[in-house]
Amino acid sequence: MTKKVVNIIKEEPFIGEDGLDYLKVTKEILTPRKTYLKGTIAGKYRGDKISDGSDKSNLFDFEIYEAEVTCNSIDDFSKNKPFSFPHDFKNITNANKIKGAVFPKEKLPPTLQVIISAHNKTFGINVIEPQLFEFTINRKEHLIEGDEIFGTFNAYITGYVFDYEREEIEEIKKIEIIDIDDDGGGIIIDPIHESNGIKTGKEEKKDGYIRYEYFCKHHPDTVWSPWEKIPGGTEPGGCFKQLLGIIGLLLFIAFLIAVLPGFIYIIGFLVILFLIGLLGPYFKWIFRILGIILLFAFFGSLVKTCTNTNHYNPIPVEDTNRESSSVVTPIVDDNSNNVINPNNINQKDYWIKRYRVWKDYNGKKYEGYYQIKKSDWDNSAGHKNSLTINSNNYNAYDQVVYSIKEFDKNKLSRVYPLFDSIAKANKLDKIRFAEMIVSFVQDIPYVLVLEDDCNPNLYNDSFTRKYLSSPNAKCDGYQKFGINTPVEFLANLNGDCDTRTLLLYTIFSHYDYDVALMSSEYYGHSILGINLPFNGIAYTYHNQRYILWETTMKNAKPGNIPEEVSNLNNWRISLKSK
Repeated sequence: MTKKVVNIIKEEPFIGEDGLDYLKVTKEILTPRKTYLKGTIAGKYRGDKISDGSDKSNLFDFEIYEAEVTCNSIDDFSKNKPFSFPHDFKNITNANKIKGAVFPKEKLPPTLQVIISAHNKTFGINVIEPQLFEFTINRKEHLIEGDEIFGTFNAYITGYVFDYEREEIEEIKKIEIIDIDDDGGGIIIDPIHESNGIKTGKEEKKDGYIRYEYFCKHHPDTVWSPWEKIPGGTEPGGCFKQLLGIIGLLLFIAFLIAVLPGFIYIIGFLVILFLIGLLGPYFKWIFRILGIILLFAFFGSLVKTCTNTNHYNPIPVEDTNRESSSVVTPIVDDNSNNVINPNNINQKDYWIKRYRVWKDYNGKKYEGYYQIKKSDWDNSAGHKNSLTINSNNYNAYDQVVYSIKEFDKNKLSRVYPLFDSIAKANKLDKIRFAEMIVSFVQDIPYVLVLEDDCNPNLYNDSFTRKYLSSPNAKCDGYQKFGINTPVEFLANLNGDCDTRTLLLYTIFSHYDYDVALMSSEYYGHSILGINLPFNGIAYTYHNQRYILWETTMKNAKPGNIPEEVSNLNNWRISLKSK
């Protein structure tokens, strides 16, 4: 049976009585179960005549293609305990049955799609491993047309539905400090990344200590272990003493080099004195004057050598790969007048810093950091959860995404510098800049965002069921409206079509592009439209041509969208920037 599923619903940081930071994590535990049912079934069947060369003109191969199940009471359902028939339905005989009196069990599909009526409610389910008995056809509706047969039937049915029992628990975790931000202030902490015990192969060494990189238990990221002393390694103090000794030796050599011109003058002065003593009687006054000049030159050289520090003062150069200098500065909370000190680990707010590496359509590599404030993440999620929707309003979805965009648009101040620095360093024009930003989003792995649970058996549409049933499926459940806001997406990297399109719409609106958020209720899909001179499939609105751009596929170029969603009559504009 499928293993238990554990999902994180929410995380709430708080300060404990000991003054330290903690995180309250609310989790849901989904325990798989089989819910067996019994009831009556009425439906339609069709069959093809069996042809094997013999005279079996009355034999047909049957198939059920439409059915409705009725359960009358709570006793018609059983948890993890199957119902059994009084007799095996293959052995039941009845004058009203088809010739042979049996609906073969092997002819039933492993999963039978039915409409079920129970507790005054009607809904569609999949009955797994169905079994029928007392299978009776309605003779008045039995019809043979050539080699095909049609009709309706009644029977008793049993089988099971696979679902989950849900349990909600809370855990308290102490927040661990991972690193101190050195490029604009703030504490970078990771309260939810937990090692799964598997090393990535990377390690770092420093001052006789070592630490290792591990894969995270709940996320596709990595986390570093605490520093450990290397067995037999050099003591940090010993390394420091050796470093001081090397620096002292270098300074002594530099001093000798610096004062060497003075020693040359001393040697010259001694030579002059020797010559004066030897030739003094002949050039007495001349050598005395030269000696005085050389003496003053020596002292002048010595003073100049000692006072000249030879410092080099470089002109500061803007670092195009970083948003600010390495000076740690306080973080100002946008929602209050409080100043968050990055050196105080007891503050509730902090920056979440992510490092992204991706390539554009020409294979050009880009990389850099961006930051999202934890309080902005919480506030953005809270705003989304506070929104209400009128299901009878055709434009209700448009109003939701507009409200989310307006709330989040001023909370990306530490995201835009990443794109600005890349554009400046690579001298990107407007088209290449747009390709760089879209490829940034396309490179993020696809995660299906759902308003309910991630159990594939709960969904009837083929895409959701097929995707959730795949072994590599990633799902972010219990997100209101089935969407993550731009701030949520950049913080947790969980996004499907409308989550990605809304983020790109917000970014391009900031850079004054003529952009549209395209929606299709028919396809259940969202896509980006942008007014740029690309070739390909485009949506025309008031004589403006919006090229369609798929955001969920890596390296999907503008104008190239899948054929199954290419009918422009099924698309409309939900948001438009100009």
